[in-house]
This record gives sequence, C-alpha cells and structure tokens, in this order.
Amino acid sequence: MKIILLFVLLFACNHQLNAQNSPLAVIPFELKSDSRIYIKCRINNSDTLTFLFDTGAGAMVINKDIIGKKLNLDFDSEVNNQGANGENKVKKSNVNMFSFGGIKLEKISFLAIPYGNAAFDGVFGFNLMMKYIIDINYRKKLMFFYDPKNYLYQTDSYDKFDLKFGLGVPTIKASLVMGPRKVTGEFELDSGGDSGLILARHFTNVNRIASQFKQVAQASIMGSDGVVTTTPIVVVPEILLKNKRFYRLPALLSASASGLLANSKLAGIFGNLYLKRFDMILDFGHQKIYLKSNDLLHMPYYDFLIK
Repeated sequence: MKIILLFVLLFACNHQLNAQNSPLAVIPFELKSDSRIYIKCRINNSDTLTFLFDTGAGAMVINKDIIGKKLNLDFDSEVNNQGANGENKVKKSNVNMFSFGGIKLEKISFLAIPYGNAAFDGVFGFNLMMKYIIDINYRKKLMFFYDPKNYLYQTDSYDKFDLKFGLGVPTIKASLVMGPRKVTGEFELDSGGDSGLILARHFTNVNRIASQFKQVAQASIMGSDGVVTTTPIVVVPEILLKNKRFYRLPALLSASASGLLANSKLAGIFGNLYLKRFDMILDFGHQKIYLKSNDLLHMPYYDFLIK
C-alpha cells in the first residue's frame, strides 16, 4: 500500500512539473549571418512579417518603409525615440492586434522608424517580453514563452544575474580587467545589436581605454534613431561577468555625443554577437536573466582577428 501511494505521489509531482512548465508558445527563430534573432509575427490582418527580437528596444517598432506596401497602420500620435546614438521624434500607432506563435494580443502600440531595406519588418521590444518568461535555445533554434504565474524554475545549470532598468533598457554588471586594474560598470543587453561589445564614450574616456589598446579596425554603428557613427575597434584583454572570464574580446569604442551611448551611467553594450554564446532564460518581470554557455561560445567574433 505504501509503495502504491509513493508511486501516486511521484506521478502527481511529475504531472505538476510538466503542467507548470507548459509553454504558451514555442517559436522557431532564424539566427542570421548578422548574429541576430528573427521570428515570424502578424499585425492585425497582415501576412506574415519578420520581426527582430530586440532586448535593447523598449517599445514595439514597425519599419516605416513597409507602410503602404506590406502593411497599413493608422498613426495617431508622436513620441520621442532615444536610440544608441541620438534622439528623434517618431509617429505612433495605437490599438493594434499582434500575434506570434499562437499568442494573440490586443491594444499593442508600434513606433514607426525608417530602417530602409532592412532584413526585418518590425522589432519585438522588451516591453512585450516583460509579460513572459522566455527560454532561448540556440542549438534548437527555438524560443519558449511561459506564463510567469505558474513557471517552475529549473536553472541549476545556469548562472543567475540581476538586471537593472534604470536607463530604460536591461543592464547587467560586468568588469574590464586591464592588468592590475579592474573597472566595473552597467552594460546593456542588446540582442538587436549585431556587434559583440561596444564601450560607451564616457566609460572609454574616464578609463583611458583608447590610449591603452591598439586599434585593429574600424566599424560603423547605426542606432534606432537612424544616426550612424564611425568607431575604432580595439581588443580588450579580459572581461569578467560574475565568475565567467572572457579573453581578447573585440570592442567598439563609441564616439556618440548623444543618445544612450553618451550616457555617463552606461559602460557599454553587449550585442548578440556576444549574447548568442549563451542559452538564456529572460525573466524581465523579476529583473533576472539566467545564462548557460552553449556550442557557440568559442566561435570567432570577426574573421579578420583570426591569425
């Protein structure tokens, strides 16, 4: 009798575990050559649209250049948009239906930003991500969306990090190790960025980073404000993320005089060229992120840096 009772209890526990972690949606994604995540969505009665999954975007965005072609929207207001390099005014469309992976949401607003002939029709921002716990698996190329109210954490193999949203974007604490000196700051997590690491102007100047490391290349950065800046690339000897150490990480040194990268409280940005090296569980509602190294960990950042 005791053995039968034990079996029943174990079965009930396993059933409860599976029920609690039953996803609301399982969404396949494409990891393109720019290292960014793309998923399929719909707005109102549109055909399928391609959305960039962007933890660095605080709002839902539609590429202004597809309006009247792939999609018709009514724009009834105007707001300020702060990008990485500057700020501008953009039009806003309210009260739209948005669907992805079987999830349908009403009264969703979109900002119209001109991305031109981009690989995406819209941007999936973290204001919507905060409604869910999202498990991103790069090996399977799948994202699992869960209801936070009945999610059971199974994160023993992950490292847990606290997040802040004081700058309007999710940031994580990290340190640059430069010989005997270690400098620490808040770094934005930007899955919508195709770079590995960008160091903000104030952080670079205060810590004299440009004078300590040799420039190995040059790159251009375009923010959601449409502003493009040219920046040098240096190689940082060591980055410390909690108890994880990363060596010889290429970093872009931003020269932006406005926008997020000019904010003295931001040390830099981790783009998806870096973030894709981790399977992650996003719990923005509780200001947590869980990271676990995956098979992409040791992939080169840029081919020109390979000897």
